[in-house]
Amino acid sequence: MIYIYDGTWDGFLTTVHHFYYDRLEVSNIESALSYQPNLIDEYRTIPPDKTKAQTVEQAILNKISYESLENIQKCFFSELQGREMWILNYIKLGFKLGGKIDCMLGDQTVLNVLIPARKVGLECHRMLGLLRFELLENNIYYARLQPDHNIITFISPHFKERFADQNWIIHDTRRNLASLYNTRKMLISYMDLANIPELHTNEIRFQDLWKNYYKHIAIKSRYNPKLQKNFLPKRYWKNLTEKQ
Repeated sequence: MIYIYDGTWDGFLTTVHHFYYDRLEVSNIESALSYQPNLIDEYRTIPPDKTKAQTVEQAILNKISYESLENIQKCFFSELQGREMWILNYIKLGFKLGGKIDCMLGDQTVLNVLIPARKVGLECHRMLGLLRFELLENNIYYARLQPDHNIITFISPHFKERFADQNWIIHDTRRNLASLYNTRKMLISYMDLANIPELHTNEIRFQDLWKNYYKHIAIKSRYNPKLQKNFLPKRYWKNLTEKQ
């Protein structure tokens, strides 16, 4: 039996709920966004259910730990192929062992979740310092990113607190996913923001000033692009003002 869910976090947790209550032998869990039906597999589509998803979340908190729930979330949003079964096996083990599960670093079931979670955590940490906002004509600050993992859910609360008095948009152009904030509420939604307004004239002026400062403060004799790439991978450069 293969469980098919809608690709969302709530949809996945609903699937975990069905695994425990249906008591079926499940060979795989796959997102409807990528699953290719065939004539051999027996599959069942699981619709998302908020109540069931919250029940599973609460069970993880009560029987394992808050840290484990956080690791599971980060592993899920890593979007790595096969993560659904990694997480399910981790939850099954966690329900038996409780909070000490994350100390079992020699167990592959645990590492399958902790390693992707750590990668997501590192990219979140990077983006908190690398994300660059630009002022648009309508006085909205706009920042684009193309992260390896789906991290917009994790980094947006930081900027909601950091820029609480500003209107802003954080746009993951790889996934057409955006976080929007209007000084009161924050919304995360799938949308295409290809046609954004032009840059504000003040923004253009400040970008020129920053590029000029970056150019003149550099010590030419110590220019080391290889070391730069080690500290800051080149895939992040295209959204940095000074690298344009």
